[in-house]
Amino acid sequence: MNSRNRTIYSLSAMLLAALPAMLLVEGCGAVMERRTTHIAHQWPAGTIRHIEVREVDGEINVEAGSDSEISMDATVRSRLAPKNGQENQGYFRTEVAGDTLIIGRRNDHHFRFFSFGFGNETRIDYDLRVPASIALDLATVNGMIATHGVDGEMRAVTVNGRVNIDTPGSSEVEAHTVNGRIEARFARTFQGATLKTINGGVTASLPQTASFTGDFSQVNGDIEAAFPLNIHSHPGNRRVSGEVNGGRYDLHITTVNGNIKIETVPAQPPAPAAPAPAPSSAAPPIS
Repeated sequence: MNSRNRTIYSLSAMLLAALPAMLLVEGCGAVMERRTTHIAHQWPAGTIRHIEVREVDGEINVEAGSDSEISMDATVRSRLAPKNGQENQGYFRTEVAGDTLIIGRRNDHHFRFFSFGFGNETRIDYDLRVPASIALDLATVNGMIATHGVDGEMRAVTVNGRVNIDTPGSSEVEAHTVNGRIEARFARTFQGATLKTINGGVTASLPQTASFTGDFSQVNGDIEAAFPLNIHSHPGNRRVSGEVNGGRYDLHITTVNGNIKIETVPAQPPAPAAPAPAPSSAAPPIS
């Protein structure tokens, strides 16, 4: 065995011997077998008008609920002990700053020893129920973002994951991802949206009465629109634009590898009429 090989094998042995100690890293806690922890919390809605969620690895799901309360159920899957030994607060933080509720991790750099099969030490999935009118600013790196029924201004950003938005449509929506589809449904009205991805298709579903100017750009894929667009083509690139119903609000859609589809939301059937009250029977005459 030559000296070069002996040096390589010695280095490998040193790394393996030092591995248990290296996995105890200041600020990260001890690496252990992955375990699951559920963390639930409630806040009175009160003066809270905005919610920010910042995550690294995990999904963010937000659903419209009570107007008086904000509730969170977080599922933590981690190999790390919670920071500072705080079981309920050690994995992430929550803070109310003015009219904004802040949830999640910021500037949290986990120690990774190359990629020796350990993967990400901590994954946190959030399920939130919020007042329908609240504004949302949601961000994760690896995970899906989904909202249902929330009608406030919305920004949803992920890197590796899809974005699904289902909103009544009374406020502007912004959604970005790199690797994933975007689906946005505006159930009752439309007030503007920007939807951008790189590797994935984009589907936007709008009411037939929506008034918008569409600007659609993609490289590899097709553009399909159910609306009667007055299309203005742009020679030299894969971009089209057009107006619908007067073009009041902007709809920007961009993708590189994927199709763009603009659909109409099916008309909601009218609510059934309440049954008429049964006529009261006349009292029998008194003899």
